[in-house]
Amino acid sequence: MANKGAYAAIEIDDDDELQFQSFASSSNSPNATGNISSSNNSTPQPRPAGFGGAGAFDPHRNIQDQAGARPIWSVEYYAKFFDVDTAQVMERCFASVIPKENFLDVMQGSPDLYGPFWIATTVVFVLFVISSIVESINAYSTGTPYKYDFTALTFAFGTIYSYAFLVPTIIWGATKYFGCQPDLLDMLALYGYGLTIWIPVAVLCVLPFDLLRWGLVILGASASGLFLVRNMYPVLSRAEAQTSKSILILVVALHGLLALLLKYKFFAYTVTAPSPPPPPTL
Repeated sequence: MANKGAYAAIEIDDDDELQFQSFASSSNSPNATGNISSSNNSTPQPRPAGFGGAGAFDPHRNIQDQAGARPIWSVEYYAKFFDVDTAQVMERCFASVIPKENFLDVMQGSPDLYGPFWIATTVVFVLFVISSIVESINAYSTGTPYKYDFTALTFAFGTIYSYAFLVPTIIWGATKYFGCQPDLLDMLALYGYGLTIWIPVAVLCVLPFDLLRWGLVILGASASGLFLVRNMYPVLSRAEAQTSKSILILVVALHGLLALLLKYKFFAYTVTAPSPPPPPTL
């Protein structure tokens, strides 16, 4: 007995010979012949808002290489993450200092690594220069020779680059482990552009008023911390309440640790007044 849904085709060739061909369709087996696509193909679902994507870098971004011919270890693969112009970088810097809208909307689905890299490098340079200027003024006022402290440059390099690239990678791993579906490139962009506020703070901290410097550090830490929490909350809220609260505490704690390190390492100097000349001897 023929299977349900089967049919037979009779072909008569020129020699009046009959040929029978049988075709059967089954919902439980793939198509046997032809290029007929399965009716079970599903339409791709739209990418959710916020941090999305199952991998480290979302393959559906418009900055991704659609051909996929470049391997991940090649320089060309990472070149697309630096494909931004000055106007875009400046717009994102201002949006991180004065946030008027969601930063992910400002990036329009095209985060970059160019801005975070140069912002972190600029912060390192400014910290070292400002601390060197203050120390040289102190040395000049006391009449002592001054030598550049390159250990401060090393400390600034390690602290800022760890915060800009290592910390967001750790947060990304934690959120991904708990099923928050984060995107590593979004996380790196948030932390990198979040350092912008420390450039004017470091410049103003050259003023010899410790109370003012404390106020500037608190202002910078509050502004950048609020920027991070505001833009990371959508991804953190995807986890359970206790888990998201723990990750949020970790984010705030690491951010506060950065502010304290900057204050006590680079902004804790005192300007020494020049000592009066000794009285003349009779």
